[in-house]
Amino acid sequence: MVRLVLASLLVPVTVTMAGAQPAERAVEGRVRRPVRGGGDSTGMGPVAGQWVTLHRVARDGAGPLDSVRSDAAGRYRLRYRPSGAADAVYFASVTYAGIAYFTAPLKEALATGDAAEITVFDTTSRALPIAIKGRHVIVGAVDSTRTHTVIEVFELANDELATRVTADSAGAAPTWSIAIPASARDVRVGDGEISPEAFATDRGRVLVYAPIAPGIKQFSFSYRVPADAFPVRMEAADGAVVLEVLVEAPQASVTGASLAAVAPVTLEGRNFRRFLAQDVRPGSGFVIEVPAGGITTRNGFIAALLAGIGCLMLLALTRAMRRRGAEQAAALAKAEAPPLPDRLAQEVAALDARFAREAEPSEAVRRAYERRRAELTAALAAALCEAPPSDSAPRRALADGPDQP
Repeated sequence: MVRLVLASLLVPVTVTMAGAQPAERAVEGRVRRPVRGGGDSTGMGPVAGQWVTLHRVARDGAGPLDSVRSDAAGRYRLRYRPSGAADAVYFASVTYAGIAYFTAPLKEALATGDAAEITVFDTTSRALPIAIKGRHVIVGAVDSTRTHTVIEVFELANDELATRVTADSAGAAPTWSIAIPASARDVRVGDGEISPEAFATDRGRVLVYAPIAPGIKQFSFSYRVPADAFPVRMEAADGAVVLEVLVEAPQASVTGASLAAVAPVTLEGRNFRRFLAQDVRPGSGFVIEVPAGGITTRNGFIAALLAGIGCLMLLALTRAMRRRGAEQAAALAKAEAPPLPDRLAQEVAALDARFAREAEPSEAVRRAYERRRAELTAALAAALCEAPPSDSAPRRALADGPDQP
């Protein structure tokens, strides 16, 4: 097999050289997966013969640099020389059972140990328990169209040792779903780790068709509810470790699911009543009541709101996940929300890997791939300009699914 297996299908890297050549760098790691009844002291076993691909993503271009197969002990080694933009991100990936997994961004001259380890998982289409570590519901004030925009932020946890995928058949069940109010309309996917193409809505439910790997996956979506549809009843059918409801109305109330009013919060200059519950039992329901009247929001409020609350909400969720991390299997590493540039870089690599698996892509598939890649690289360039450097990154990230162009 030709090395650089993806190179002929990807947009080439544009390199701009300035000054002396940087010193050569290397990554030495292992490809491993959880095994039962064997493996090392952590319950992990080597995965041999897997193509490990080194990626570079930056404002001046993106693409694979080199690839090598893991040996019988799951080990791999790749050398590379940084080039072009100083803020380029480098990381290694493996596609296993149709799902892409990644290292953290490679920051050291010699990346070894946890920084270079890639944990992969077997896949299954059987129904695995997917826990809701956190669910945050944010209800904006009534706007000029007499509707409220509702944002829901989720953090799902797969505590098993396999990646949950949809069955390869027509009408296959989603990997996860949640009920939304019957009066909800204009459902839109927001920020998070699941591609918009992996979402669908059907008969009052939001459906997710993306693979869900062991660990934590964060995402959000929004919808609009007419003011005259309140009070609105919502279901917490699967329970939640943390359930939080924020309502931008001074006289609003939320009852059920053990939710209790706590100190209000101010976000983006707007005041929200806050209701909080922990360890919500499956099958619980709660009712959000918003009295008629209230302030009218400006049209651009919701986008600013989601950006403003994202870090606060996901910080609380990460803390809840950490408290329970010690109870999980030793093979499941605790995950934190990756910085936006790292997440975008990983999504670019996942998109490239999926497209490379298309033996003879149609023109429509190729156009869709190029359009999505352009969107991601533009977003990455903007994020690299705005975001400060971060030392935190996930040990693995999941592609949104092998069947998405």
